[in-house]
Amino acid sequence: MSSRSPLTQPPRPPPRKGPNPYLLLGMVVVSSASFFMLAEKRHNDQQTSGTTRRKEMANPLLPSKQAETVELPPRRKVE
Repeated sequence: MSSRSPLTQPPRPPPRKGPNPYLLLGMVVVSSASFFMLAEKRHNDQQTSGTTRRKEMANPLLPSKQAETVELPPRRKVE
């Protein structure tokens, strides 16, 4: 028997591995390429159809082009 028992030393933690840089680089390249391909396809489809895409809803943060008024309730006087 050895003089050291296996219970006296704590188990070593597994070595930490970092992320694979080639995998991360590949993900960036694939996502960028797919984005540009989709943007180019949409651009070409819009040009060939000859119509502009209409927006379903107006942006609520921008003032409307129709300039409708909003009726607000009367304010209370602050004393």
